[in-house]
Amino acid sequence: MRKALLAALATGLSAAISAAQDPGMHGEDQRPQHIELATPDVTVPMHIEKGRPVVDVLIAGKGPFPFVLDTGAGGTVLGADLVQELGLPTIGEVRIGDPINPHGLAAKQVRIDRLAIGGLTLSDLSATAVENSGFREHLGARGVLGMPLFGEILLTLDYSEGQLRIARGELPDPDGKEVLGFQRAHGIRVPITVGPVTIDADVDTGSPAAVSLPEEYMEKLPLEGKPVQVGKARTVTAEFPVYGATLKGAVQIGAHRLENPSLRFNRLPNANLGGEVLGRFAITIDQRNRRIRFTEKPSGPAAAPTAAASPTGNTTR
Repeated sequence: MRKALLAALATGLSAAISAAQDPGMHGEDQRPQHIELATPDVTVPMHIEKGRPVVDVLIAGKGPFPFVLDTGAGGTVLGADLVQELGLPTIGEVRIGDPINPHGLAAKQVRIDRLAIGGLTLSDLSATAVENSGFREHLGARGVLGMPLFGEILLTLDYSEGQLRIARGELPDPDGKEVLGFQRAHGIRVPITVGPVTIDADVDTGSPAAVSLPEEYMEKLPLEGKPVQVGKARTVTAEFPVYGATLKGAVQIGAHRLENPSLRFNRLPNANLGGEVLGRFAITIDQRNRRIRFTEKPSGPAAAPTAAASPTGNTTR
C-alpha cells in the first residue's frame, strides 16, 4: 500500500487520492461553515514544487505547514502524521480511491476547527487523513487543499507572479474565450479541442503533466509519430503504462492555442490539463457559478513547472 501511495503521488495527487472522493458522499461536508477575509483581496505567496502549487497553511494556529493546492481534488487530505501531531479528532470513516476504483481505500475523517491561508480563515470543517501518504517525503508538503474549501469565494492561481489571490465576488458570464463554463464532476471540467477532437478535460493543478488523454485517443488524433511508452503510472488500485507522442496540430482552451504540444496517454478515463499547461496562465475559479477564467501570462521561472519523474523512474501522467 505504501509503494502504491508514493508512486501515485508522482503521477498526480488528484488521480490517486483526493479527486476520487465522491462529493455526494462527503466532499460537500468538507466545506467550511464560516469564511473570513482579513481584507477584501487576500494575496498569499505560492511556489511550485515538482510542478504543483504549494501554499502555507495554519491549522488551529499551528504551523505554517506547506500544502499542495489541487484543483482536481474533491476534498482536503492530511497526512496521518500531521493529524497525530495536531491531535485532530476523528469524526468518522470514508472510502477514497482513484478514477479506476473510486472507493478502494478506507480512510478517516477528522475535524478542523480553524484553518488559515494568509488572511483567509476557514472555520469548522472536516478533512480526510491518509496513512503513509508520502506528502512530506516527496513534495515537502503535509497535505492537499481541495476545492470544497473555496466553494463560496473567487480563487486565482497566478503561476507567473507566484501568488494565490482570494476574494469575494463572481466572474462575468462565459464568453468562450477567456471565461469558460465548467462541469462539476469531482473537480473542474472544461471543453478543449485537441486537433480535430473536442473533449472535456479536468483542470488539475495536482498533476505536473501537460495534456493527458485516455488511451483510445491514440487512434483518433493526428500525431507526429507512433506513441511510445514513456513510463508507468500507479494509483492506489492499479499500475499501467503511459505513452507519449507529439500532436500534429493544436490544443485550444477557449481563445488560447498550444501548437504541436506533447501529449500523454494512459488508462485513466478522463482527459487532464496539468501544471505544464496551467503554468502559462493566471487561473480564476468561480465555483458557485461554475466559471473559470484563463488569463495568459508572460513566461517565467514560476510559469513553466516541470513534470518530475517518480522516485522509481516512472514518468508522470
